[in-house]
Amino acid sequence: MSFSRSDTARRGPAAPVLPGALSPLTADLVHGPRRVAVVLGAYRVGVYLGVGGRVLPVLAADGLALPGALRLAETSAALDLGAVAGDRVVLGAGTVGLAGVTVRGVRTWRPARVRAGAVSGGARQGRAVRSLLDGASAEAPGWLARGVRGALGGGDPHAAVHALVGRGPGLTPSGDDALAGGLLVRRARGAALAAGDPLLHAVRGRLGATTAVSASLLAAAGGGWATPEAVRLVDAAARADLDAVEAALPAVLALGHTSGRDLVAGVAAALGALDVTSRSAA
Repeated sequence: MSFSRSDTARRGPAAPVLPGALSPLTADLVHGPRRVAVVLGAYRVGVYLGVGGRVLPVLAADGLALPGALRLAETSAALDLGAVAGDRVVLGAGTVGLAGVTVRGVRTWRPARVRAGAVSGGARQGRAVRSLLDGASAEAPGWLARGVRGALGGGDPHAAVHALVGRGPGLTPSGDDALAGGLLVRRARGAALAAGDPLLHAVRGRLGATTAVSASLLAAAGGGWATPEAVRLVDAAARADLDAVEAALPAVLALGHTSGRDLVAGVAAALGALDVTSRSAA
């Protein structure tokens, strides 16, 4: 495979080489054959690279621990990746070559994942947890909760998923954040979702309607993967541990402009929908 001068010249021979920690969700992108990736977005804490329909975040130590991220030990204050949106970079054979640095994957880190099959602490505790979550996400638009309830309510999820994915502004639209919360709760309250699960099928079929970054996070949430902040909240909510939910909420609500709030709305709606479904099946 050949690369144009523009793919490599901007890095320069003196670009420092930094060690990075690979996620098992995206390590194959770095260890695979060398190929060109596009910088989808460049931010203070890192960059998002797009390659082959997938996303590889390269993030500083003070960035969110996104489940698919290639993580660096350096903080953003000490780091200059030298990349802007639209740049082409080369990754593969164990490295990612950015304009300012070359990152070499030298170890693997373990992303946070919700525990499957949580046992609720009881109906009263469950209601208290949902009330707390509803209050924390009271300013979220009502269509988020309705959409998540429709997606997880036991019927055909396709219409509800279609209405959620990609709806709202930003890098991760509100509908995606709420649905991610629902997917995480679904895994926490049951077994791991099978590949043929109707909800996962509906989500996969709709990923092209949202941003590449948000699509990658939705796909990860389907497998129970998320940031540690979100996982702690969902694990606590699924087992109806009110004290743990109260402790986990501030960190989640601090995520993004409205992302944390919208995820909390999805978690609350999913808990309610699954509780109704469980009572109906009993």
